[in-house]
Amino acid sequence: MHNPNQYVSQFSNVSDFLRDIKYIILFYVLGDFLTTAHALNYGFEENGFLAAVMQNYGVGSLLILKILFIGIVYWNYTILKDVDSKWTDLLWRLSRTAIAFVGLFLVVNNLMVIFMECSLVQILHTVAL
Repeated sequence: MHNPNQYVSQFSNVSDFLRDIKYIILFYVLGDFLTTAHALNYGFEENGFLAAVMQNYGVGSLLILKILFIGIVYWNYTILKDVDSKWTDLLWRLSRTAIAFVGLFLVVNNLMVIFMECSLVQILHTVAL
């Protein structure tokens, strides 16, 4: 027999998760997807794997890959929430912050390609040499 409280608990868990990853969704998923789709008009995808996937399956495949990544992040979230340790909250905060910053970096990089026709990665590579 099904326990209705189990579904409420799972929904609450997913709701908490989505609230926790709002910046990941904003920058890493939506921001990077939209700016990448637009920036492809001005250049090419530098990531060879993503370039091959998008060439074979279209730009929408990038969004599917990002949603799969969110599934992996959710799996990580559930594992960290189940473990009772003082380090799990810190590890979760660091993980979601790092992913959000990667997303922000990708958005800035794509915006530079769109408006300046030069990527942040190219500039950093030039400065490093």
